[in-house]
Amino acid sequence: MDFDALMAIFSEFDVAAFLPELNTLMGWVETVLRLLVMAGPLLMLAFGLLYLLAPPKEANYSLGWRFWWSMASLDAWQFTHRWAGLVWSALGLLLTLIMAFVCNAFRRMEPMEMVWAALTSLGWELGLMGAACLGINIAVMVVFDKDGYRRKDYEEEYEEE
Repeated sequence: MDFDALMAIFSEFDVAAFLPELNTLMGWVETVLRLLVMAGPLLMLAFGLLYLLAPPKEANYSLGWRFWWSMASLDAWQFTHRWAGLVWSALGLLLTLIMAFVCNAFRRMEPMEMVWAALTSLGWELGLMGAACLGINIAVMVVFDKDGYRRKDYEEEYEEE
């Protein structure tokens, strides 16, 4: 084996030719981070509008807000989707506007600063989405009992008997 011939072949080999240019790579990173940050609020807005404008007609296990209290009666099901539509639409619109400003600020950031800003934004989105879901479930539990009767109506019906 001729070591000099092998070295001559590898001396002409340029590893950098196989790597993408750094400015192209940073453009892709910025684009991916923008998509990740904007996906949550836009999906929340879309589902909120769907629950408001075309909610599932009756309780089912495939589409809709599947919470035990909300599935107990048709009244609870409709109440839950009306509230979920209002809360998610409002929160989705608000987060879409805020995250658009955050994504616009990515241009002036260093790459690691951009990643941390995106992770912080995703954390806030998840936290607010979780709080919204918890709030909707609590509202349903306050208005309805576990059998799907409105608490006020159920108490009046119980007193009559």
